[in-house]
Amino acid sequence: RNQNVALMVDTGRVMAAKVQGVSRFEHAIDAALMLTHVATRLGDRAGLMTFGEKVRTVVPLSSQRQQTQRVTEALYALEPELVESDFRAAFTGAVHHFRRRAMLVIFTDLNLTSVTESMLPVLPMVARRNVVVIAAIQDPDVVSWAATPPKTAQEVYRQAAALGALEERRVAAQRLKKYGVKIVDAPPGRLAHLLADEYLELKASGAL
Repeated sequence: RNQNVALMVDTGRVMAAKVQGVSRFEHAIDAALMLTHVATRLGDRAGLMTFGEKVRTVVPLSSQRQQTQRVTEALYALEPELVESDFRAAFTGAVHHFRRRAMLVIFTDLNLTSVTESMLPVLPMVARRNVVVIAAIQDPDVVSWAATPPKTAQEVYRQAAALGALEERRVAAQRLKKYGVKIVDAPPGRLAHLLADEYLELKASGAL
């Protein structure tokens, strides 16, 4: 009990892309709400920060039963912005608002350019004292295109693009893991459950 689960939801360009007709941002909201609910019911504190070009909203850490409602209200009116997210501003905000060691869950995409150029240079700001988890949404269509033998020229090009996209996600994940970051990259409908499993495993092992 009394551990901290700090949720950071990226509202930038990479989260506007749709997966199965729904933006990555909306998928992230569902998972963030479930993790808040699970953590507070188990006596831990949960909090929220959203960010794009700057920090947009903050819900301080709390274990009160009303916390899920507070997080819901903070996320309700937000939409992803077609801007590059500023991870330096986000992590500076996290250090200020989430002062105690936490499971720091960053909802974003495993976009190789964004991870390499924007996140990795400033990741030590939060990775030194927190357990950092990257929560990302896989696109099942891309996975299927990469695995299905092509029958037409169009499908050959589509498969090549899909394989390239998956390789970039793998490389981004590997670079993050070198900093001790845990990766939960899941299809829609599975992210919330896998994040809850990760949280419970960290809690049981005493890693928080």
